Amino acid sequence: MLYIFPSLLLSFSLGLSWNRFLLTFTNRIELLQNQTPVTAVAAAISLSAFALSIADKGPWQGGTIILLGLALAAMIKGLFHPTPVVALSAVSLVVYLYFRVLSL
Repeated sequence: MLYIFPSLLLSFSLGLSWNRFLLTFTNRIELLQNQTPVTAVAAAISLSAFALSIADKGPWQGGTIILLGLALAAMIKGLFHPTPVVALSAVSLVVYLYFRVLSL
């Protein structure tokens, strides 16, 4: 279980921040007006989780982590307010980095 937990943290981090990150590529300015800082943080988290998945776990396991994260993003799309979701995503990434430092 301890081996799977860091990978799940990366999936959660990517999945919870992905939908907000995708809003940076939309023309719907009304969705971004009041939430620009949240969107910027979500972009940083999702790109970091994406890169760490491949860099730390390799292409096959990293690809699985990414697919699980994208599946989570598809399931929660539009269900929750973006600020707590991105905050939970940041916590997941920080806990993953903590486990990563412990394993070195």
